[in-house]
Amino acid sequence: MSGSEISDGVWQFRLPLRYNPLGYTFSYYIVKIHTLVDAGEESDEARNALKRQMEESGHRITDVERVVLTHLHRDHIGLADFVKSVSGAKICAHEITGNVAGIEQNWRTLYESIREETRSFGGSDFLGLLSRFEGSLSRAVRTVDIDTFYEDGDPISSDESSITVIWTPGHAPEHICLLDADRRTIYSGDHVLPVITPHVSLHAYDEGDPLRDYMESLEKLERIEAEKVYPAHEFAFEGLKSRLTELRTHHNSRASEIVSIIGTGERTVFQVASKIKWKSRPWSLMPFWVKRMAAAETYAHLVFLRNRGRIREKVIYGILFYGNI
Repeated sequence: MSGSEISDGVWQFRLPLRYNPLGYTFSYYIVKIHTLVDAGEESDEARNALKRQMEESGHRITDVERVVLTHLHRDHIGLADFVKSVSGAKICAHEITGNVAGIEQNWRTLYESIREETRSFGGSDFLGLLSRFEGSLSRAVRTVDIDTFYEDGDPISSDESSITVIWTPGHAPEHICLLDADRRTIYSGDHVLPVITPHVSLHAYDEGDPLRDYMESLEKLERIEAEKVYPAHEFAFEGLKSRLTELRTHHNSRASEIVSIIGTGERTVFQVASKIKWKSRPWSLMPFWVKRMAAAETYAHLVFLRNRGRIREKVIYGILFYGNI
């Protein structure tokens, strides 16, 4: 893998991902403000790839003054501490990421939370399989300490006021994009990808309406003047507005599909998820962990529909059921 200068003074680095069909996370180095956008996952392969590609670009990790994280998923934060240890760079993210202690507490109780969620989603048949993973799910998960917190609209650097933060919750509550107004370019993280639809999910142990947040974040990007998109996966592309329309259409179509699946009966989350026409692979061929992701995505749509009065929700012996109005 090698990096490439995709715009004057902007380098795109490919940081390999293990056990992930996406293959790699893009990290972007903005030369004039010594800023790295996203930091891949933690692995020897990713670390060596970053060092090599930076050197090939004529720069070094010691040049980096800040690492801006679009969100805190592990394939974006992995090398942030490594870069900081080498260069003294500040690690920057949205202000919501300040509650690190709460994140650590959630991970300590994750196994029991997943068990209860699986049951509440109507997946009691999966509990035996889930028990095999109790040990691995109970291990501590590394987090990252943030040095600089951004608010919506903040410049990422006092040296470069044209690159500003756009808060775009949905894929993650803390997700941000970066708008370079002078270049009409947006660094979109996982919020807008050129082919696949970003994963927007909700877990039973969390609160909120992430699909509402995501749709509103898409509308926010409609109001900006940008054409080029530098995402964290797949490839850079042009045509932001048309891609935003495709993403909104997808989620509206999925919501209508779910209403149709529910029909005149009452369905659990897993029952609804099992009938959706998933593009990646049929439900019957998904391993449990992929089914769990699909169920969480389905739940986000069900909550979105429930909150808009299009379907009703009831709880019977701790299991969620959904019916049409």
